[in-house]
Amino acid sequence: MGRINVLQPKVFNMLAAGEVVENPASVVKELVENSLDAGATEIDITVEQGGIRKIQVSDNGIGILKEDLRTAFVPHATSKINDINDLDSLSTLGFRGEALASIASVSEITMASASKAQGTASKITLSGGIVTGESPDSRNQGTIITVENLFFNTPARLKFLKKPANELRQIVDIVRILVLSNPGVSFTLNNEEGEILHHESGSLADAICAVYGAKTVDKLLEIKDNYDGTIKVNGFISSCDFTKPNRTYQTVIINGRAVTDITIQTAVEKAYGDYLMKRAYPMFVLDVLMPFDEVDVNVHPRKSEVRFYDKQKIFGAVYHAVQDTINASIGKSTVGFDLSKQANSSLSISTESDTANLNKDITRQEQQIENTRIEQAKIDTTFLFSGKNAPYQNSVPVKKLSGFSEPRGVMDFSFPQTYKQTPGSTSSASNFKLTEQSEQDKAEVFDGKILGQLFATYLLVERDEKLYIIDQHAAHERILYDKLVDNCTSHYSQTLLSPYKLSLSSIEEDYIEKILPTLSAMGFEINRNGYTYDVKAVPELVAQMNLSEFFSELFSNMLDENKLTLAGLLKEKLCQQACKAAIKGGEVLSREQIQQVIKNYVSEEGTLPSKCPHGRPAVVVLDKREFEKMFKRII
Repeated sequence: MGRINVLQPKVFNMLAAGEVVENPASVVKELVENSLDAGATEIDITVEQGGIRKIQVSDNGIGILKEDLRTAFVPHATSKINDINDLDSLSTLGFRGEALASIASVSEITMASASKAQGTASKITLSGGIVTGESPDSRNQGTIITVENLFFNTPARLKFLKKPANELRQIVDIVRILVLSNPGVSFTLNNEEGEILHHESGSLADAICAVYGAKTVDKLLEIKDNYDGTIKVNGFISSCDFTKPNRTYQTVIINGRAVTDITIQTAVEKAYGDYLMKRAYPMFVLDVLMPFDEVDVNVHPRKSEVRFYDKQKIFGAVYHAVQDTINASIGKSTVGFDLSKQANSSLSISTESDTANLNKDITRQEQQIENTRIEQAKIDTTFLFSGKNAPYQNSVPVKKLSGFSEPRGVMDFSFPQTYKQTPGSTSSASNFKLTEQSEQDKAEVFDGKILGQLFATYLLVERDEKLYIIDQHAAHERILYDKLVDNCTSHYSQTLLSPYKLSLSSIEEDYIEKILPTLSAMGFEINRNGYTYDVKAVPELVAQMNLSEFFSELFSNMLDENKLTLAGLLKEKLCQQACKAAIKGGEVLSREQIQQVIKNYVSEEGTLPSKCPHGRPAVVVLDKREFEKMFKRII
């Protein structure tokens, strides 16, 4: 007797149900998607005991014909497609014909429906996938499905369900996503205790308001009809100062279908750039429309994943849409100073006594620094890569890259010339001293009034009825980081004692071939060796790093359209170095030091960077009107 058995349909259906029916929330998702495909404009959802005891979905869709009631529960029965070619133009949420059969096989289900064509209603009941009754019914046009005792016949599956409160929370999350992806449909979600969520049909902003509240909508930026070829991006993204601790508040909608996609998530987060702190994530609801034949939705039975024909294309479309919106919002709220050429007009003092005290301070400091030449601080980059990893090579001579200057021992990263820092120091205020300046340097400052220092951490400046509160550490860190980036070039290529081997996927291989000329110009020597790549030499700044982590980070940015630079690859290390060398919070600064920090923080255009390299806020601006509101001078 043969050992291969053909499973009975009942057994097969119960096994297949595991792919579609994971928990009550997945049942709600499948039933609501059927209602949406039926053209429903009103959907009511009721659950009991977190959906374990009962789930009921009622809609006003086109309904089901009496003769189709039984067929609807047959595996792979669907009205959505006829053959495989229909997937190229698929506009419905369902298409596999598995949901109703899978749900019915592990529950007790009743469906009553009235179609517009027949005008009468019919009802069918099933238990464990077996029809137990059929009868006429009375209801308005549409369908109502009641699922009870989920997994009653599969105890092994039932015991894996969570407590009703946890299952209900997952149902709420699913319904929220369905509301966001179908803002033109009215939704109501109820349980034993009453209404949980309600949304009247409207715009995407209305849907976000129903799901997250009106206060959240006020903190979002709208992306409206942003076209990139055949791809259109709409939606809302959070402003740079409004982030979440995880990705729970990120919704991606592709052609009306809510999906989970790492390509779009990465594109959004890359577009925020330096505006995001570590472990801070933007909130967004993105509605992307693209040709149906450029996206494959037939990846998983739950239809929550998609595959793009051209990942780079969708990445670029989303990246530019988000970046353009962020830049536009920042442009409207740019803060900064008007750089002045008028001597002595830059430093405004509140009182005559302040002026007298300041003059004494300046005279005393000028005497201390007389005949002192201006020096540039040198930062030894070896401590940049200090850690557990020993250098890969310290005995093989390094090779000088053609086109670069002679060796200088360490890279010169110049501090603003108004400061002198003791090399190797990590704390700064006590080591920074005012140096000689020309009359022109003294004049080219800014047109704000320095009020002083708050809590030995924040610099206060008044200008044009606005109060600028500047974090001295974040501001100085930004100054140093920008200089490190400007000077981040590697003068030597260091040969590795033994080549580092790269085993790549096909996608990674295509990427490395594309960027090899750029890497070679940086000082990498990478040669193909059969199915692997041998890394024989790297820039000296990379030689002491963990190469596995370095290349892992490199390939994580494959879809990034930004120009590949050594500074970009070493961003985190440069951030750490700038942070260590910057003035710390809690360090008392003189008025002159405050003046020079701000002067070097202001760009040539007079604007202030709003973030430090780590994405933390560096400046907060309060206008006079906000103060008057706080003190109830105006309402």
